Amino acid sequence: MPIIQAIQNCRNHIKTISQHINQIQFDEHALCVIDHPLCQAAISLQGAHLLYWQPTDEASPVVWLSDNALFKRGKAIRGGIPVCWPWFGNTLSPAHGFARIVDWQLKYVHEDDQGVELLLSLHQTDETLQYWPHEFGLEMRFQLGKTCKVELSCQGDFSATSALHSYFGVSDIHQVTIEGLGADYIDKLSTVNPPKNVGSMTFDQEVDRIYTQPEPISYIKDRHRSIKIQHFTYSDVVVWNPWVEKAKAMSDLADNSYQHFVCVETCRIHHPIMLTPQQFARYGVEISVEK
Repeated sequence: MPIIQAIQNCRNHIKTISQHINQIQFDEHALCVIDHPLCQAAISLQGAHLLYWQPTDEASPVVWLSDNALFKRGKAIRGGIPVCWPWFGNTLSPAHGFARIVDWQLKYVHEDDQGVELLLSLHQTDETLQYWPHEFGLEMRFQLGKTCKVELSCQGDFSATSALHSYFGVSDIHQVTIEGLGADYIDKLSTVNPPKNVGSMTFDQEVDRIYTQPEPISYIKDRHRSIKIQHFTYSDVVVWNPWVEKAKAMSDLADNSYQHFVCVETCRIHHPIMLTPQQFARYGVEISVEK
């Protein structure tokens, strides 16, 4: 059974949060499952992690979740929009920070005929202090309906790098073009794969690239739809696809799944977020679909 169908069919019901939101227990994770007239989605309380988002008029999820994703406590979930914070990459352990592997608190829910809004929060605990010896406050706001808006707000007395590590569903990676990336990038792979056109990308091998001067809007041009990704208060956009061999080496990816997703990530890498204890610094992304 596809994992999204398994989540939607799960009967381990914890409580009804609102008319269109139920909390369930799925393996080792508590999930908020959204079934609204405008969209279907789910959020894990571990990591304030949007698992998938599918507008009602779309045949497949726009925000993509691996069918082999693991729902084990303290383990990152493959797919959706993981939150990398307060560091991006492998500079410290765990990779991409701790925010995606600890439990957040659901603080607020609102729904109307335009969709649902959820706010989750995280503050320092004994668990987080093992990874990062600082006081901090984090909020993740989701506005889900015909569009999907995700905003991370953070406060503290330090600087942080971060990414909304978004996975997007595509019909066939070989027929996808990403536009709006800008000309400047840092290639994190040793293989040479120059873009055919400046500012855009097509795929014929593994890609792991940080675009440092991207446009405010990226487009994923697929055969039957165009996914519009509007970044705000960002500095970089990362594009990633593991391709054949790396996908085979990842237990939480099916061997052929690299063909059906691409990561286009809204990031604060080369211009870190400068935090203060007095007010929240914010950045985020809004996702929509154009036919």
